[in-house]
Amino acid sequence: MQVKVKLVNAFTENPKGGNPAGVVLEADNLTDEQMIEISSKLGFSESAFVQKSENADFKVRFFSPTQEVDLCGHATIATFHSLIESGQIDFRTLEMKVVTQETKSGVLPVKCNRNGLIVMTQKKSEFYQMENDRDLISRLLHIKTEDLMEYPIQSVSTGTPKLIIPVKSLDVLYKIKPDLDGIKEYCKRTGTKGFYPFTFETKEKSDFHARQFNPLAGINEDPITGVAAGALGAYIVQHKLSDKNQFVVEQGYIMNKSGKIYVQISDEIKVGGYAFTVGEKNLQVKSPP
Repeated sequence: MQVKVKLVNAFTENPKGGNPAGVVLEADNLTDEQMIEISSKLGFSESAFVQKSENADFKVRFFSPTQEVDLCGHATIATFHSLIESGQIDFRTLEMKVVTQETKSGVLPVKCNRNGLIVMTQKKSEFYQMENDRDLISRLLHIKTEDLMEYPIQSVSTGTPKLIIPVKSLDVLYKIKPDLDGIKEYCKRTGTKGFYPFTFETKEKSDFHARQFNPLAGINEDPITGVAAGALGAYIVQHKLSDKNQFVVEQGYIMNKSGKIYVQISDEIKVGGYAFTVGEKNLQVKSPP
């Protein structure tokens, strides 16, 4: 059977930047195996599949090339950009409309603006045990222990737990050569789902520059990661590392897929960005037995 997939770059306003995601707008009849097959054929870090929901406006399931994931920021932005383009979200005379998505992380609101900005609400932040073995983390990133800042290394979740790792500079961040097998084993052992090293040094007028490695989900490096940026914002506020509660996180520059994530931390954690549709693809997938 053939499946139509929209190809969308999230957290960017141009076709060359951002994090690519596949979006299937009519996925009610697809099996889990078919969704993994589609995600694997596309080869993006995650793709999204829209289904009918009894609990929300839309049900959205997210798959990496190897497995289903609870929540994905960039694929959410790509999905609701596609729903607007297809006319399934109709603004009528409104400048902004709030809709809901049912995910494995719960039912979450998504604010869609006529100007193209899409803002997703993530789960309330959860903070896990701090990682005190700084030598281990530096070895897994192939940097020196003194390259790490003195702030905590901690797994934080706003939908998916990410290990937040503060490093001293952009130079250090760009020198990282991740031990993917080691990171995979670490994530299996601790339950975290990806390393998110960041620095206060930035390329543009942003607050942080970050990278993400999640080999356990088949993602060696992710260009731009919405759920990790939400976790980073929560971490910054929790540890009082800034007097702000609104941040801009830049990511993907080392991969030539630059983009920006807008994060607001208040009673709710909100992560937003723009998206750009770059095309469509028809994929042949195996029919269920």
